[in-house]
Amino acid sequence: MRRVELPTPPMRLDSVRIQVTASGVNFADIMMRIGLYPEAPSVPFVLGYEVAGRVLEVGHAVKTIRPGDRVLAGARFGGYTTEIVLPEYQVRKIPDRISDLEAAAIPVNFLTAWIALHEMARVRKGDRVLIPSAAGGVGIAAVQIAAQAGATVVGVVGSESKKEIVKSLGASEVLLKGQWDELRDEESGGFQAILDATGGESLKRSLRRIAPGGRVVTFGMSSSVSGPKRSLPNLISLLLNTSILTPFKLMMENKGIFGLNLLPLLKEPLPGEYNPIYMAFDQILERFEDGSFRVVIGKTFPLAQAGAAHTHLQSRSNIGKVLLLSPQRVLTK
Repeated sequence: MRRVELPTPPMRLDSVRIQVTASGVNFADIMMRIGLYPEAPSVPFVLGYEVAGRVLEVGHAVKTIRPGDRVLAGARFGGYTTEIVLPEYQVRKIPDRISDLEAAAIPVNFLTAWIALHEMARVRKGDRVLIPSAAGGVGIAAVQIAAQAGATVVGVVGSESKKEIVKSLGASEVLLKGQWDELRDEESGGFQAILDATGGESLKRSLRRIAPGGRVVTFGMSSSVSGPKRSLPNLISLLLNTSILTPFKLMMENKGIFGLNLLPLLKEPLPGEYNPIYMAFDQILERFEDGSFRVVIGKTFPLAQAGAAHTHLQSRSNIGKVLLLSPQRVLTK
C-alpha cells in the first residue's frame, strides 16, 4: 500500500460527500491486499469497507441526510481516505449516544453478525450458539446479537486475556482455541448454530459439531492468510482441507450450511427486492441508540499507517476493532 493524493470525487444527484473521521479495518481488506478476494477491483484501488465522519455536501435528490450531519456508512471499497462520496442508501446518521470512532466500528462487523445469525442461522431463544474468534470485530458483535436473542453463547478466544471481555458481552462460556480444537466431537454438546470465518479444517469441525437441524454460517477463509503476502501452499492446503458437501449428505445428517459475503449485498435496493442488509442496518442502529449494543475498539492507527494496522490485525492479538484515524478528525458525540 502507498499513500496518494487524488482529485475530489465527483458528486451525483443521490450522493453524500463525507469528511472521514475514521475508517474500519477488516480481515477482508487483508485478503484483498494479497489477492485472495475475487470481487476486488483491478489495481490500483483504495481499500476500505466502512467509514464515519461529517457530511460536507449532498446531492439534490438526497432526502434523509444534510450537510453537517454525523454519519456512518458501508462502502464498496474506497474507505481508507480523508473524503469519500457515497450513495445515500449506504449512509446512516450516527446515534447521538456514540462517537464517530465507535460508529466506524459498526457497519461491517455488526451487519455480518446480524445477517449470519438472524437471516441465515435464524438464532432463537434456547439455541446453543458457538462464536469462534469471539474477541474479534465480528465476534464481539455476534456474541451480543446471539445473547440478546436468548441463545446460550459459547465463545472461542486465542488467549486468557480475552476471556473476560467476551463474558461481559453475554457469553455463557468461553473456551481457549486449543481447548476447542482438542475437544472430541461427542464432548462438544452440539450446537444449533456455529459461525466460521476460518475455513478448511475448522469448517469440517464445525459441521461435525452442529446438532441435527443445526446451521453453520461460513463467511471467510482466514486460515489461508499467515503472512504479508499471498501463499500458494496455504491456499492449496485450505482447499484440500475443505469439506466436499453434497445435498444428499446434508439431507442425511439433517444439517445446513450457509455462505455469507457481505459485499454483494451493499448494492442499491431495487423496488420490490428483498435485501436484508439495509433493514438490518436500521435495526442495529436502534439498538445502539437505546444502549443495547456496544463496540470495543482495540487499537487505532493514523491513516498513513494502514500497513501497520494490517500487520496488527494479522497478528490475531487484537481485541475488538482496528480503526484508521483521519488527520482532520473531529472526535465528538
